[in-house]
Amino acid sequence: MHTLARPRAHTHSLNANSSRVSRESPPARPQDAAQRSRSPRGGSWALPAPEGVYGPLRAWPSASVWFDAVMDILRTPEGEEARRRAKVAPDTLLRVAHADRTAADQSTGRGVTTAHDTVAGVLGMSGKTVQRARQLLEVLGLAVTVAEGRYLTTTERAQAHAKHGGQQLRAASTRALTLPRGYTPPTGNAVAGIDSTAVENVQLPTRRGVKNFSPVGKKSPRRAHPRTREDAATRRPASTKTRQKPASQQPRPIDVQRLAAGLCARMSWLDRATSHLGKLCDVLIAHGLTGRGWTAESLLDAIQRGRLERRIPLVDVASQRDPFGYFVWLLRATVDAGSPAPFLQLQVESRRRAERQALEAAHEAARRAEIRANADEIAAVIARMREHFPSRPRPSRRHFTPPHSAR
Repeated sequence: MHTLARPRAHTHSLNANSSRVSRESPPARPQDAAQRSRSPRGGSWALPAPEGVYGPLRAWPSASVWFDAVMDILRTPEGEEARRRAKVAPDTLLRVAHADRTAADQSTGRGVTTAHDTVAGVLGMSGKTVQRARQLLEVLGLAVTVAEGRYLTTTERAQAHAKHGGQQLRAASTRALTLPRGYTPPTGNAVAGIDSTAVENVQLPTRRGVKNFSPVGKKSPRRAHPRTREDAATRRPASTKTRQKPASQQPRPIDVQRLAAGLCARMSWLDRATSHLGKLCDVLIAHGLTGRGWTAESLLDAIQRGRLERRIPLVDVASQRDPFGYFVWLLRATVDAGSPAPFLQLQVESRRRAERQALEAAHEAARRAEIRANADEIAAVIARMREHFPSRPRPSRRHFTPPHSAR
């Protein structure tokens, strides 16, 4: 029996504000023309794309066609498998894709220079989530990074200052939105969401209508089919047990998250080598650095001191097969597990010294108070001693002259 094919939806919800994106792509719209007329993105200075990098890339026909490609590829088994491996929700991916679509040059899909944190602030999510969604778009062949984000040189900082008059130290990556090879945009009836073969051999309902019957039989148990109010009142309410999350899914401490983010910010190679920030957080927690007062600067200084004390040679991280594994080994080899930060250790020693001095002062004060309390008794004992044992006359201290001997 053939079933009525479900037509493709004309609109797709992207966020809680019910903003909708039409699958239809008219030849030209006033808002597209307005977007083409303005500069690529924002007021920040963007990294220029290397010469010739856009040559092999396929420019999009229009923004709506590219967004349709995102939804079409996401429905394929390969796209769903890639999305599951990236751990990105479909709604999150579509929201990030729509933000990049808005930020791109509307005629070619190039020139996306918005930072992860900027998009995250607009969409109400974390920067790492935006980063994973954009990496998934690149895996699916829908985006390409043409210039990697980095710190600016002195000349580039001067160019940025000349553009917007402010101080800019870093620039986000420059991306291009493209279509995968072999993908053909739908045309004709497919664009309108109409399938010409979907209405053939359709079983329509008969004129006799639908029988009005209940799927619950008369001999069903009373728990499922109460016949009186008393039966319904005596029914025991269903109890739902709340399952506790395993330890691996518990939220990580905020100080460890800040420490891991600070390390990734100061070592870009560690950020690239770490697939997820939680992986680095788990390493720091397992090493006992939670609640120990460590910061990224103090931990890097401790690693450097430990490396010099243990005479560990400094190697190029790029030559390591697993840079993240090298960092974990270096951390365990130079910093003792569970050791507090240097300033926290000094605070602990200062507090212990102050407590010891306060205890000694309390003992001395108690001893002096005891002496003052027994002063009368001590004076009476001394008076009795003087009465029973009077003082003897002191001997004269005249010099003794021996008699002269007769010659």
